[in-house]
Amino acid sequence: MEENVYPTPPCPASGGVIRLQARLTDVSAWMGPAWAALCGVLASGNFDWRSQDWLRLALLILLVDGVWGTLWAALGGTNWATPMRRWRNWRFGQALTPLPYTLPSSPGDQTARWLGHLRTWWRDIFWPTCGPAFSAAIVAIPMLAVLGALLGIESALLSMAALAVMQLGLAWDGGRGSISPGWDALIAVTLPWLAGHAAFAPLTLHSFGLALALALAWGAAWRADLAGERIVGIGAQILSAVLLATLYRPLAAGTVLLLMIPQLAMFPWFSERQVAARYARYARPWLMAAMLIAAWAL
Repeated sequence: MEENVYPTPPCPASGGVIRLQARLTDVSAWMGPAWAALCGVLASGNFDWRSQDWLRLALLILLVDGVWGTLWAALGGTNWATPMRRWRNWRFGQALTPLPYTLPSSPGDQTARWLGHLRTWWRDIFWPTCGPAFSAAIVAIPMLAVLGALLGIESALLSMAALAVMQLGLAWDGGRGSISPGWDALIAVTLPWLAGHAAFAPLTLHSFGLALALALAWGAAWRADLAGERIVGIGAQILSAVLLATLYRPLAAGTVLLLMIPQLAMFPWFSERQVAARYARYARPWLMAAMLIAAWAL
């Protein structure tokens, strides 16, 4: 088997329509969470276009894209491991001024030394590397709690689930700042879809199944240079079509299958010797169209 001389680049964090920072990723990546949330709203079938639901929709987009996206980029896209590894053997920095009458080598003296080391490590190692991400997380977490409370108990629980998934993704990667496409798909598609649905109607098993299947396809598109990921991506979309067929939505099921044809046609263009990110850039818009059709059909 020929060696892949063009390895798949790190997956960028999805989200960022509202984030006030430069985005160098493709359109489908930063539109993903907002689009999935809108699909969830459409799947709920309970959005009143002539009422104050527009305000609720705006808060929803702010939550899933602005807050979740900012927090995910901060946690998943930052190399936390290197500064923490440096801290293990860090013995530099002048001790803080101890309290009066503190004896040498006493617990108070040792605490003053430890705090001095921590201050120097924070200033010289941690903050230059992780300071922006840490600041973003400090701002995003309270907003996550407030917006989740405003949108209801379901949105608050989904926000907690999103935070838990982010922490799992961070632990899975070892904190090296390389986002896994699988974890990103949960943040970009499944949870925003569920949040959009739950914001306007009770969740259904069918909606959850579609959100999960389409998330598998979303994550697999980023690793289309691997045969197994191609099978997962195509199989997940076929599963979505089958689910729609069981719900007596043959037109929607057929449309989802038709939208797979351009994705299949692009496979020979993006072989193992080419960067799979290019495939994701061109294939994900077709997947987003399939998401919209599936949500409309529910």
